[in-house]
Order: sequence, then structure tokens, then C-alpha cells
Amino acid sequence: MNVIRSSFIYSFFTSVSRVFGFLRDILIANFLGTGIFADIFFVAFRFPNTFRRIFSEGAVNSAFVPVYTKLISEKFLEDAKKFAGNIIVIFTSITVIIVIIIEIFMPTFILFLAPGFALNDEKLDELINTSRIIFPFLVIISIGSIYSSILNANNKFALSASLPIILNLFMILGILYAYVTSNNFLLFLSWSVIIGGIIQIIFLIASLKYNKIEITYFSPLITTNTKRFLSLFSTSFFSSGLLQINIFIGTIIASYETGAISYLYYADRIYQLPLALIGIALGIALLPSISKKIQKNSKTEVYNTIEETTKFAVLLSLPAAVGIFILPELIVRILFERGEFNIESTVLTAQALKFYSIGLVAFILMKIFTPIFFAYENVKPTLYVTFFNLVLNTVLSIILFIYIGFVGIAIATSISAWISVFVLYYYLQKNCYFIFSSKIIKPVILVLLASFILGIYIYFSKDYFDEMLISFYFGETIFLLFLVFSSILLYLFIISFYKPFSYTEIKKVFNK
Repeated sequence: MNVIRSSFIYSFFTSVSRVFGFLRDILIANFLGTGIFADIFFVAFRFPNTFRRIFSEGAVNSAFVPVYTKLISEKFLEDAKKFAGNIIVIFTSITVIIVIIIEIFMPTFILFLAPGFALNDEKLDELINTSRIIFPFLVIISIGSIYSSILNANNKFALSASLPIILNLFMILGILYAYVTSNNFLLFLSWSVIIGGIIQIIFLIASLKYNKIEITYFSPLITTNTKRFLSLFSTSFFSSGLLQINIFIGTIIASYETGAISYLYYADRIYQLPLALIGIALGIALLPSISKKIQKNSKTEVYNTIEETTKFAVLLSLPAAVGIFILPELIVRILFERGEFNIESTVLTAQALKFYSIGLVAFILMKIFTPIFFAYENVKPTLYVTFFNLVLNTVLSIILFIYIGFVGIAIATSISAWISVFVLYYYLQKNCYFIFSSKIIKPVILVLLASFILGIYIYFSKDYFDEMLISFYFGETIFLLFLVFSSILLYLFIISFYKPFSYTEIKKVFNK
């Protein structure tokens, strides 16, 4: 199964899960808006999710897959079973210890990571109580991330991509139950996260058994394979950890402005949709594919696979970035503006979204370039780049926040992402892991031209139809749907003149 086809499967199920995610966020926006309680939940939910991003989208997956894939490809199946079991035991033990420590010292933990909440005692107490309920989710998601990595390494991408559906469904039920009963939204939302996580683990275990993927637990922990994993993981953990520190710094800064955490959260949720569908999907599918090709010493195939993946990433992400940049307010208004989420919330969230969109292509390219280093089992360059990104983003965020407020955090994130992409590519070239061929020039120019034409079409269509349709019930929603579908058709029509992007050629790629 090739990278594009695998990522398409991942993207399909991710898109379904994102629909449920948006339903969840629409309900949260309706009942909590961008006020104090929304800020409290988003900060509390971010703590375990930060570790999720380190584990499932970062250090564990990137370190686990190359070692596990090599064992499978070399037919060391018993070693693969023991290795998987060892990693699960190790990380379950570590996360349980972390949770116990954080639960005991939660007030200090909160004051360090969200100091702006200390200005309001009621707000701080509510955040501490909510965080104590949600934080054990870390243990659940850590176990789940390793199970998902095992499935991904066996080319079973569907369940790991659709797992958020379960969590989002339980959170939706929690919100609705709170509305019908006590209106204690924070309490029911928090417990729905824990229950949803437990159900995810049950589904993962069932999938492993259904696919006859065996795991051997409680074998000797310290083996050659475990040491290889820990060597990769240690550097990878610092790299992924620095990236999440980056996000936490944004939270620390935003906590000094009421509502800022919520504005950034809702904007993040929107631009994360194309990031997940394109960047994360391609990155997760790319890692096992090139790991296998590296084991075969097939450098030409590795280069071709990465270049093809990058080409399709730009093909899909650039028009999405253009659309989000031109229509941020309309998108936010249709998705969230109701109930407690008012016009001011829409305008301020749209400002953050607009500047996040500038970095969308860069975020996606980072998701593709980073796994390449893990496939070669050389992760130090990613550590250097992430540390550089951390320093740059922190300095820019502080300076811009002082002068223009929370929007400066979104601008700083996009600028530092683009610079990091160029630095990552420099290290790829330096180590001869990947170098673009001249064949990439023509399709990139075409995508730039097609996206420019698309931008003109969206901009003038917005001005022409907006006032006409706004008076109709659901007029703006109809207009946005029309604009999305007509833009897709226009874009596909333009790029189809280039043979490699024609329907016939793209179909061949998926059928490889």
C-alpha cells in the first residue's frame, strides 16, 4: 500500500472524526462561548492533549515504527511481539507516576503553566478541579498511542484515524446531558473525556485481536530493541517536548488576556482540519513506507516517495490556505456564532485564523520532513530545529503580544514554522536523506498559479454574493458550500492541464 493511498484512508476517517469534533466545538461555543469557563476547559484539556501530541504524533510513534517495522520485515515476529509489549509496560508505568505527581502538585503546576489565572481565585480553583479530573486521560492516551502505532506499522490506519470519533461522541453526549440536567458543563465534559478514552482502548484491543496482531507482555524489559527505541525516543522526546513547550508558552502568554485562549483554540481547531487531513495523514503513512525502503537500501525509491508526497501535500494544502485566508470571518461565523459565542468572538477568532492560515503549508511540510529523520534513525537535527523554533517563536510571541495582543501569537507561530521548514530541508540535504529534483519545479509553479487564480475567484465572489445571500435563512451557509464546491471544481480544472495532475494519473497513484 503506497503513501498517498494510505494517507487517503487515514484522511477519510480523520475527516469523519473532525465532523464530530466540529459538532463538539459548536456545542461548546454555544454554551460556553469565549468566556472564563471556556478558557478553563481548554487549558485543562490541553494538559493531557499536549502529552498526546508528544506520544501519538511525535516521539513514541516516530521512534516505535522504525524499530517495530524492521523486526517485522526481517521476520523476527516473536521479538516484535515482545518489543511492543515492553514499550506498553514501560510507558504505562511512566505515565501513571507522572499523573500521580501532577495530581498532588496540581495547583503549582497550574500556576506555572497558566499564571494569568492566578489573578482570579474562583477561576483558578475551577481550573485546578477540572484539570484533576481530566489529567488521568494521559495514561489512557499513552497506551492508545502505542496500540495505534502497532496498527499503523501493519498498514491498518482506519481505526487510529477514527478513534477521535469515539472521544468526540462522548464529549457531545456529556455536553447535552449537562444541558438537560444540571448545566455543570465543566464537570460532565471532564468525565466524558475519561470515559471516551477508556472506550477507545477497548476498540484498539479488539482491533488488534481481530487483525491477529499479537503482543507479549512482561518479557525482560531491557533488550537490544528496547535500547534502540529509547535511544531514538530520548532525542525525539526532547524534540517533541520542545514543540509542546512552544504551545504552552503561547498558553502562558494568552492567559493574561481574557478570552484569548478561546480565540486561539477555535482558530486552531479550524486550521487543524487540513493539517490533520493532509500533513499528519501523509506523515504517518510516510514513516513506515520509507522505513521499509531504507531497509532495502533503495535510495531512489525513498527520494521519489518523499517528493511525490510533498508534491501532493502542496497540491492540497495551498488552495486550502488561500480559502481560509480570504474567508476566515465567514467560516468562523457559520461554525460557531450562536448562543454565548457572539459577534466579537467571531471577529477576534477570525483574526487569529487568518494569520494561522499563512503558516498552514509550512505546518504540513514539517509533518512530512520530520519523520524522514526518524526513518534514518538520526533524530538530532529535529532536536536542533525544534529548539531553534522554540526560541524564535517565544521571542516573536512576547514582542508581538505586547504590541498587538493575542493575534501576535498566531503570527509568530506561522513565521517560525516557515523558517523551521527551510532549516529542516537544509539538514535533509546535508545528510543526503532527501534532495528535491528539478521535476518538482513545474508542478509547484502550476499549483501557485492555480491557487492565485482561485484566490481571485473567492475574493470577488465573496464581495458579489455576500450581500445578496445574507438576507436569506441559511444564506451564508449556502454561499460557503457553493463557494467551496465551485472552488474545488475550478482548481481541479486548472491543474488537470498538467498531465501528472490529471484524473487518470492521480487514479494510477492511488491504485499502486
